[in-house]
Amino acid sequence: MAVGEKITKEKIIRAVLDSAFDKSVGGTSLADISEKLGIKKASLYNHYESRDAMIEDTIAYCGDLLRKTSFIPADMTATAQKYPAETVLKGIVNRWIKLNEKEPLLQVYVFVESEKYFSNQSAAIVSETRNKLIEQTVSALTALSDAQKIKSLDAASAKGYAVIFASTVRDILDIYLTDKKVQIRSNPETGADTLFASIPGGEPDFSEIDTLIEQFCNLLKK
Repeated sequence: MAVGEKITKEKIIRAVLDSAFDKSVGGTSLADISEKLGIKKASLYNHYESRDAMIEDTIAYCGDLLRKTSFIPADMTATAQKYPAETVLKGIVNRWIKLNEKEPLLQVYVFVESEKYFSNQSAAIVSETRNKLIEQTVSALTALSDAQKIKSLDAASAKGYAVIFASTVRDILDIYLTDKKVQIRSNPETGADTLFASIPGGEPDFSEIDTLIEQFCNLLKK
């Protein structure tokens, strides 16, 4: 932070996310957070009564941010009418991965996924995000079905395929971001966004993912 810049709760939360990304949530101390902000540790108590309160607010911040992100395009009906099913689903997945590898969603993803085993609040956010992916995938498949880009699907069939698709996407994203996290730990002097832009292979390779989506679309052909 710049000298003299006002400290806010959101800046503290972002510092918590940054430190937790580097050291894990459990390994993050008040000293780590204050160091990220360039302030004295005691100054944090002007905004929070305890470290636990900061963590709770950070989890709530993560939930709010994830609720604002969308897995599918705003106008799914028009998109389904315009493009083949493979193009639509590849675009959705590729965009989702790129969105989640950027700050702050990268830190948010790592934070809530690691904390879901220790915090009911984080576990609920992870479950809510998974359900949103499934619901929005149902919307995408229904739009593609209505546009006759895939076979006709009733509500139960659309939900079943959506569960498979969303679970696969979550698994792909987790593997991809885990690999990136390893790269970041190996290059601690580099920020996440800079690292992805500069290291060899920094741009996502979607070839294997695209092949999986093509195989999935084969299940949906008429």
